[in-house]
Amino acid sequence: MSKPKSGARTPSHSARGSASSRGGESIDDGVGSSNTYDNNGYLPIHRAVFNGYEVTLKNILDDALKRNELNQQLEAKTEKTELTPLLLATAVGRIQIISFLLKYPVNINAVDVNQQGIVAIAALSQNERTLRYIIELPVADNSLNVWKPLFKLFTSLGDDESSVGGRALELLTRPKAETNQGSIYWQPIIVNGLIPALIEILNESKNDDVLTSAYLILLHAINEQPRIHNDLISNKKVFSSMLRHTRSTNKEIVTLIGRLFASLTKQRSLGQTMVDQSIFEPLMTLIDKERSPEVISSYFDCLANIVSYSSVYQIQIANYPFFLQLLIDHYLQEFDLDLSLSVMNFVRQLVLNNQDIQNLLAENGACEHILGALTASSKDLQQIAIETIRAFGDNNPQVQYIMISENALEQLLNLLDKTTVASLQIAIVCTLWTLCGNSASRKRDVATRIGVKKLISLYNIKSEEHLYALTDIIGELTKRTASVKTNIAEEINRAVGLPPIIRLLTLNNEQLVLSALKTLQLLACAPGYIPNQLNQEAIVKFDGIPFIVALMMHVKNELIQVEAAQTLACIALGNTQCLTLIETTLDFSYTCLLKLIQSKNSTVQLKASNALATFIYNNQRLEMFLARECQFSFAYFEKFLENNNDHIRCAAAFQIVALADFIHEQSQAMSAAIGCGILMDILRLSRTDEAKSDAAECIARLAHMKPSIPHALIAANAIDYLCDLFSSTNDTTIGIASIALGYLSYVPEGQRKLLYRCRGELDIMAFLKVYNCLPGTTPRMSKHLLEAWDRYNLLKLPKLRPRGSNVRYFKVLANSIERLRAPPQPNIEKESISSNPVKFYLPPIRQKAN
Repeated sequence: MSKPKSGARTPSHSARGSASSRGGESIDDGVGSSNTYDNNGYLPIHRAVFNGYEVTLKNILDDALKRNELNQQLEAKTEKTELTPLLLATAVGRIQIISFLLKYPVNINAVDVNQQGIVAIAALSQNERTLRYIIELPVADNSLNVWKPLFKLFTSLGDDESSVGGRALELLTRPKAETNQGSIYWQPIIVNGLIPALIEILNESKNDDVLTSAYLILLHAINEQPRIHNDLISNKKVFSSMLRHTRSTNKEIVTLIGRLFASLTKQRSLGQTMVDQSIFEPLMTLIDKERSPEVISSYFDCLANIVSYSSVYQIQIANYPFFLQLLIDHYLQEFDLDLSLSVMNFVRQLVLNNQDIQNLLAENGACEHILGALTASSKDLQQIAIETIRAFGDNNPQVQYIMISENALEQLLNLLDKTTVASLQIAIVCTLWTLCGNSASRKRDVATRIGVKKLISLYNIKSEEHLYALTDIIGELTKRTASVKTNIAEEINRAVGLPPIIRLLTLNNEQLVLSALKTLQLLACAPGYIPNQLNQEAIVKFDGIPFIVALMMHVKNELIQVEAAQTLACIALGNTQCLTLIETTLDFSYTCLLKLIQSKNSTVQLKASNALATFIYNNQRLEMFLARECQFSFAYFEKFLENNNDHIRCAAAFQIVALADFIHEQSQAMSAAIGCGILMDILRLSRTDEAKSDAAECIARLAHMKPSIPHALIAANAIDYLCDLFSSTNDTTIGIASIALGYLSYVPEGQRKLLYRCRGELDIMAFLKVYNCLPGTTPRMSKHLLEAWDRYNLLKLPKLRPRGSNVRYFKVLANSIERLRAPPQPNIEKESISSNPVKFYLPPIRQKAN
C-alpha cells in the first residue's frame, strides 16, 4: 500500500514558503549594510543563510564580532515571519549552515512569529533529512526537547499542521526499507507522549490524512514495541473508534485497520480483549459489503488468528448468517493472490480439529476450490492449500472420502513428482498420510505410487515434521508381501534406506522412535516370519544393534523397550550370527524382557511375550534356556483371548502355540490346539479383512514352525479358508495367504487339498507362484505340488467345480499383481475390527460327543 506523497499534504503555513515565495523576487548577493532589510524583509545575514553562502556568513559574523554585535546578528529576525538565521537555515534545509551556526552561541529555542521553534519548522518544511539532523543534535544541557513540538503539531486543531506532524512522526518511526531495521527513536517517542497523542487523534480527529498517519505509526509501533499493546486495546474508547473507522469511505484507513487488527490478534490476550469488545459484528459486516481484495485480506488474517484461540470462536464465526456460503461462493474463488493466501489460511484455522465445520464446508463444495489452488503458480498458495487439505481431513473419514473422490491423492502425488521445494514436499507427504486415514491399503497404494527411491530421498530434508508420516508410510509399504516383480524390503536396502531409519532411533521423539522400530521389524523379518538376511546384516553393518539394545535396556518408556525387544528378535530370527552379536552387545539381557512381561500395562505384556515367542521361534537352544527362566499360566493368555479385538486375540493365539513349552499347567498339544483353533475361528468367522489377514499371518508363522502344527492346521480346514482369501480386496492379505499355503503344501494332505482348490480356481496357482517362487531363492512351496500342477496342465484334465468365490479384485499378469476391479466403496463410519470371542478353549474343549 503506497502512502500519499509529501506534496499531497502541504500545510498552509510553510516555513519554506514564508522565506522564499514572496513573489519570486531574487535576493541581491551583496553584503551591504548588515542592519538594512531588503524588499523581502531579509538582512544580509539572512540572504547568506538562504543561499548557503558559508564564507559570506562567516565574514558577517566575524565583522559583527569585531563590532561587538555578534549576538545581535545571530538573533536577527526577518520581517513578518521573524525567522532567526538558525530558523531560516532550518526552513530551507541548509544543514551545513545549521552546523556552522551551532558553533556560535545561537538561541536554539528561538521561535518565529507563529511561535514555532526549530523542530516544528523542520517538520513543517517537510524535509526529513533536516528533521533527523536536528533530532540527533547533541544538546549538552538537554535544553531542547525535540519531541513535544512534534506531538503539539500532531494534536493541533489545524488540519494542515496536524497532517504535517503526523507525517513527520510516521517517517521517524518507519523501519528502514533496506534492512527492515526498526526505528531508533521509539524510546523517546513513547516517553514523550506517543500513546496519549494517538488516543487523542483516534478519538477526536476527523481528518483522513491525520488518521492515516496515526494508523501507520500505530502499525509500526505494535510490530516493534509490544509494550504499548495493552495501553491501546484496554482503552475501550480507542478500540470503539477503530471499529467505527472500519466504516470509513477511505480505503487506505480501512486497510490499515485490518493490518493493525491482524498484528494485534497474533497475541491471544489482545485478541481476546478485542473479542470481548465485540469485534465480530463490524468485521463480518465489512467482509460482506467490502469485496476489494487489498482491503479485505488483512481482516481474514485477523479472523484466522481469533478462531485459532478456541472452538467456540470457530463455531461463532461459522454460524454467522450466510457467511460460509459467501466464503465458498465468492472468497474461495477469488484470483487475487494476497486475498487467496489469507482466505485459505483462515479456512485452515476455521476447520482445524472441528469435524462439524469440516463436514459442513466439505458438503457445500469447499473441497473443490481448495484443491483447485494446488494448480496455482504461487508456491506459497500451494503450500497453504496443502496444509488446509490436511486440516480438513485430519481424523475425518467423511472429508477424506470427499477429498479422495475429488482426486486429491492424484493431484498431490502429481505435485510431489514435479516440485523440488522442500517445504512443499514435507507438506505433501504429511497431507497424503492424513488423507489415507486408517486405511493401510491406501497408504500402501500411495507409497507405491511415490516409489521407494523418492520416499528414501525425502529423509534428506532437514526437518522432523514429515518424518513420522514418512516412516509410517514406508512401514505400511514393507507389509506388502514380496513377489516375483516386487520386493520392497530389498528395494529399500538397495536405495540405502536403512541408515536414515536407524538414525531416527537417536531422536528425542518417542512416537517417531516407535514408528522407526516397527519399520525395522518388517525390514528384518517379512510377514509370516520370513527372515530377510540382507537387511538383518545391513542393520548390523550400520550400527543399529547398539542403539536398539540401548533402547530396550535403558529408556523409561515401556512401549519403546518392548518394541526394541521385538526388533532385536526380528533381526535375530533365523540368523545365528546376529543373535550372537545381540547377546554380546553392551549389557543386553533377557531379564529385561522377562520383567516387561510382568508390566502393569497389558499392551506391554502382550508385546513382550510376543518378543519372547519371536526370540525362541525355531531356536531350540534358546527355547530350552528361557523355558527354565520363565513360566506362564494359561490365565495370562486368557485375558487376551477374551478381548474383543481380533488383532489382540490373534497375537495371543500365536503365542500360546509358540510358547507351549512355557505353559506347564497343561500339555503342549492342548495349548497348540487352543491356539490353532482360535486362529481358525477368527479366519472363519471374522467380518473384517484386517482380522482375517492377521489370522492368516499367524498361520503363516505356524506353518513352518513345528512339524505337528501344520498337520493340525490342515485338519482344521486351513487350506480352504486360506484359499477363500484370494477374493480379498487387499493384496497384502492375498500375499500372506499365499505364503501360508506355500508352507502348508509341504504336508501331503495339504498338497492334495491345495491342488484340488487350484483345479477349481485356476488363478490360485498363479498367486502361489508369484509370492513363493522368487528369483534367486528356493521356492517356498512343495516341488511335488508344482510337479502335480504341471501334470494337470500337460494332461489337460477337466476343471473342477470351484468351491470358493469367483469374485477377484486382483489378478496375476506377467508375474505381477494387478488390480482387476475397484473394491466396494468403504463405509465412512469406522469399521469394527472385533468379533465375539468364542470360549471354546474352556473345559470341555471340543470334545467329541460320546
